[in-house]
Amino acid sequence: MPRKPSPRPPRQTRSRESLRRMLDAAEVVLAKHGLEGATLPRIAAKAGIAPTNVYRRFRDKDALMAAVFQRLTERSSTATAAQFDPEAVRPLGLVVFSRNVIEGMIRNFRADAGLSRASVRYSEEHWEVDFVRKARASEAQSFQIMVNTFMMWRDQIKHPEPERAVRFAFVMVALALRELVLFGRTRIFADILPLDDNTLREELTRMFLRYLGVVTTEIAISPVPSGPQTEHTA
Repeated sequence: MPRKPSPRPPRQTRSRESLRRMLDAAEVVLAKHGLEGATLPRIAAKAGIAPTNVYRRFRDKDALMAAVFQRLTERSSTATAAQFDPEAVRPLGLVVFSRNVIEGMIRNFRADAGLSRASVRYSEEHWEVDFVRKARASEAQSFQIMVNTFMMWRDQIKHPEPERAVRFAFVMVALALRELVLFGRTRIFADILPLDDNTLREELTRMFLRYLGVVTTEIAISPVPSGPQTEHTA
């Protein structure tokens, strides 16, 4: 049976609003029930619309996931462009900016954990799907924007290869947060070292800067209210 083409972007206001409700509902359901639990009927119920309306717009679950993750990618790209505007962040300096970025990563991982977990799982299971490849390309572009911003302070980075150092250090921070926050591994280390968000923020910032070769006494961070305590993912 031939596959129906992907839906065209809605033109009418009511149609755009209906699509927004579907995508919003899909995000909430993914965050709460995970990838397997994100069924089209459940998403329709959360959106307050008839399941037939969802099926009319999306041929299947994969088509809906494509729309969800495309919107997530666009949102992430917009946020990156704002967060890593060189002229806006230059006055902060390398130490404070590093601390702010890592703090923001922890907050985002914590706040969107369930949705992020679902996104990670879907990407791993559909690695060669077109929209997943495009999402990876967009993430790589955003990562390069971040690296370029850090290169403003290249003269303060004592690692012999500054750009590679920034890349490697942030990959390590992201992997640590993915395991400890997104997938909730902190309980594994509970008897060895309590790892609350303040500790993660302080020690990951210190590790990051020391790896770059930046020695500073400005790392100490006052406690910041934690984000929504959802069942975290990515």
